[in-house]
Amino acid sequence: MKTVIGIVIFVPLAVMIGGFAVENRTPLSLEMWPLDGIWTMWASLWVLIPLTVGILFGMSIGWLSGAGWRRRARRAERRVERLEHEAEAYADNPRATTPSTTRIPAAGDRIALPAQGRD
Repeated sequence: MKTVIGIVIFVPLAVMIGGFAVENRTPLSLEMWPLDGIWTMWASLWVLIPLTVGILFGMSIGWLSGAGWRRRARRAERRVERLEHEAEAYADNPRATTPSTTRIPAAGDRIALPAQGRD
């Protein structure tokens, strides 16, 4: 389904960009104030190059802003894998304890409290 949606969006967009580039081949000269000289390129390039740079810049900002979420997801995946491994080991030998498991006292168990000094 992703492929079909990608084709439905990509092909018409590619045709429109190609048509825009072909129809705007007129040389356009621009003189930018801080730079010396006159730059001459097709009119379509004056539009498409900044558009491409802006899209890439925006995508990189989005990718960098998602770094924390990706790191958190990787940690969660590692934890799930570790817990699944421990569950499988426990299923194989239910009397064995793993280092991450602790015994919770039952309702009738006596709990030894640390002695406190009386002054």
